[in-house]
Amino acid sequence: MAHTAARKRWDTDDRFVGVADASAFAAPVQELAKLSRRPGWVTEEPEVHLVPHLRSANVEGLRLVECQTREDGALDVTAEYRPDDSRRDIRRRAWALLGAIAEPAASVREYRDGDAVVFEVVTGIPDGSGPFASHGHSLRLILLPAAT
Repeated sequence: MAHTAARKRWDTDDRFVGVADASAFAAPVQELAKLSRRPGWVTEEPEVHLVPHLRSANVEGLRLVECQTREDGALDVTAEYRPDDSRRDIRRRAWALLGAIAEPAASVREYRDGDAVVFEVVTGIPDGSGPFASHGHSLRLILLPAAT
Protein backbone atom coordinates (compact mmCIF):
# COMPACT_ATOMS: atom_id res chain seq x y z
CA MET A 1 0.00 0.00 0.00
CA ALA A 2 1.40 3.40 -0.94
CA HIS A 3 1.80 5.92 1.85
CA THR A 4 0.87 9.54 1.27
CA ALA A 5 1.63 12.72 3.17
CA ALA A 6 -2.03 12.77 4.28
CA ARG A 7 -1.39 9.59 6.30
CA LYS A 8 1.50 11.05 8.27
CA ARG A 9 0.88 11.22 12.01
CA TRP A 10 3.21 14.22 12.38
CA ASP A 11 5.43 16.24 10.06
CA THR A 12 8.49 13.92 10.10
CA ASP A 13 6.61 10.60 10.29
CA ASP A 14 8.04 8.06 7.88
CA ARG A 15 6.59 4.87 9.46
CA PHE A 16 2.86 5.71 9.02
CA VAL A 17 1.98 3.18 11.75
CA GLY A 18 2.73 2.77 15.42
CA VAL A 19 4.44 -0.04 17.28
CA ALA A 20 1.45 -1.42 19.24
CA ASP A 21 -2.13 -0.84 20.31
CA ALA A 22 -3.29 0.32 23.73
CA SER A 23 -5.66 -2.54 24.47
CA ALA A 24 -3.90 -3.21 27.79
CA PHE A 25 -5.42 0.09 28.96
CA ALA A 26 -8.89 -0.38 27.45
CA ALA A 27 -10.60 -1.89 30.52
CA PRO A 28 -10.29 1.24 32.71
CA VAL A 29 -11.44 3.42 29.81
CA GLN A 30 -14.48 1.19 29.35
CA GLU A 31 -15.11 1.20 33.10
CA LEU A 32 -15.20 5.01 33.16
CA ALA A 33 -17.49 5.06 30.11
CA LYS A 34 -19.87 2.68 31.89
CA LEU A 35 -19.79 4.73 35.10
CA SER A 36 -20.46 7.94 33.16
CA ARG A 37 -23.73 6.39 31.93
CA ARG A 38 -24.86 5.37 35.43
CA PRO A 39 -27.95 7.38 36.43
CA GLY A 40 -27.15 9.78 39.27
CA TRP A 41 -23.40 9.15 39.12
CA VAL A 42 -22.48 12.83 38.53
CA THR A 43 -22.53 14.66 41.84
CA GLU A 44 -24.62 17.67 42.66
CA GLU A 45 -23.26 21.13 43.37
CA PRO A 46 -19.99 21.11 41.40
CA GLU A 47 -19.61 24.75 42.38
CA VAL A 48 -19.16 23.52 45.98
CA HIS A 49 -17.07 20.41 45.27
CA LEU A 50 -14.86 21.60 42.37
CA VAL A 51 -14.74 25.38 42.09
CA PRO A 52 -12.79 26.05 45.32
CA HIS A 53 -10.05 23.66 44.10
CA LEU A 54 -9.99 25.29 40.66
CA ARG A 55 -9.76 28.78 42.16
CA SER A 56 -6.95 27.82 44.54
CA ALA A 57 -4.92 26.09 41.81
CA ASN A 58 -3.39 29.41 40.68
CA VAL A 59 -2.01 28.09 37.40
CA GLU A 60 0.40 30.66 36.01
CA GLY A 61 -0.77 31.93 32.63
CA LEU A 62 -4.46 31.10 33.22
CA ARG A 63 -7.07 33.40 34.69
CA LEU A 64 -10.40 31.91 35.78
CA VAL A 65 -13.23 34.04 34.49
CA GLU A 66 -16.42 32.14 35.25
CA CYS A 67 -17.71 28.84 36.62
CA GLN A 68 -21.31 27.94 35.89
CA THR A 69 -23.29 24.75 36.50
CA ARG A 70 -25.38 23.57 33.58
CA GLU A 71 -28.79 21.90 33.79
CA ASP A 72 -27.17 18.53 32.98
CA GLY A 73 -24.92 18.83 36.05
CA ALA A 74 -21.78 19.65 34.08
CA LEU A 75 -19.64 22.55 35.21
CA ASP A 76 -18.61 25.04 32.54
CA VAL A 77 -15.32 26.69 33.50
CA THR A 78 -14.13 29.63 31.42
CA ALA A 79 -10.55 30.84 31.71
CA GLU A 80 -8.23 33.05 29.70
CA TYR A 81 -4.75 32.28 28.43
CA ARG A 82 -2.09 34.59 27.03
CA PRO A 83 -2.77 35.32 23.34
CA ASP A 84 0.80 34.42 22.37
CA ASP A 85 0.70 31.00 24.11
CA SER A 86 1.41 27.98 21.93
CA ARG A 87 -1.06 25.09 21.75
CA ARG A 88 1.37 23.11 23.92
CA ASP A 89 1.47 25.91 26.54
CA ILE A 90 -2.33 26.04 26.61
CA ARG A 91 -2.60 22.26 26.98
CA ARG A 92 0.03 22.14 29.74
CA ARG A 93 -1.77 24.84 31.72
CA ALA A 94 -5.16 23.19 31.19
CA TRP A 95 -3.86 19.87 32.52
CA ALA A 96 -2.30 21.63 35.52
CA LEU A 97 -5.69 23.17 36.32
CA LEU A 98 -7.53 19.89 35.77
CA GLY A 99 -5.09 18.19 38.13
CA ALA A 100 -6.61 20.25 40.93
CA ILE A 101 -9.90 18.36 40.60
CA ALA A 102 -8.86 15.02 39.10
CA GLU A 103 -10.13 11.80 40.67
CA PRO A 104 -8.63 8.28 40.26
CA ALA A 105 -10.32 7.83 36.86
CA ALA A 106 -10.46 10.54 34.20
CA SER A 107 -11.08 11.16 30.53
CA VAL A 108 -10.11 14.40 28.81
CA ARG A 109 -10.95 15.32 25.24
CA GLU A 110 -9.53 18.49 23.69
CA TYR A 111 -10.79 20.30 20.61
CA ARG A 112 -10.88 23.76 19.08
CA ASP A 113 -14.08 25.76 18.73
CA GLY A 114 -13.16 28.99 16.95
CA ASP A 115 -10.75 30.88 19.22
CA ALA A 116 -11.59 28.63 22.17
CA VAL A 117 -9.67 25.53 23.18
CA VAL A 118 -12.17 23.24 24.92
CA PHE A 119 -11.42 20.34 27.25
CA GLU A 120 -14.35 18.03 27.99
CA VAL A 121 -13.67 16.12 31.19
CA VAL A 122 -15.21 13.22 33.06
CA THR A 123 -13.47 12.34 36.30
CA GLY A 124 -14.56 10.22 39.20
CA ILE A 125 -14.10 7.46 41.70
CA PRO A 126 -14.77 3.94 40.42
CA ASP A 127 -16.54 1.37 42.60
CA GLY A 128 -14.35 0.21 45.48
CA SER A 129 -11.60 2.78 44.87
CA GLY A 130 -11.66 4.52 48.20
CA PRO A 131 -13.60 5.40 51.33
CA PHE A 132 -16.40 7.14 49.39
CA ALA A 133 -19.13 5.72 47.18
CA SER A 134 -18.49 5.81 43.45
CA HIS A 135 -19.34 9.23 42.02
CA GLY A 136 -18.12 11.55 39.32
CA HIS A 137 -17.93 15.01 37.86
CA SER A 138 -18.30 16.34 34.34
CA LEU A 139 -16.94 19.65 33.22
CA ARG A 140 -16.09 21.66 30.19
CA LEU A 141 -12.97 23.82 30.48
CA ILE A 142 -13.21 26.60 27.90
CA LEU A 143 -9.97 28.50 27.34
CA LEU A 144 -10.09 31.79 25.48
CA PRO A 145 -7.30 34.18 24.52
CA ALA A 146 -7.18 37.14 26.91
CA ALA A 147 -8.08 40.49 25.38
CA THR A 148 -5.00 42.54 24.68
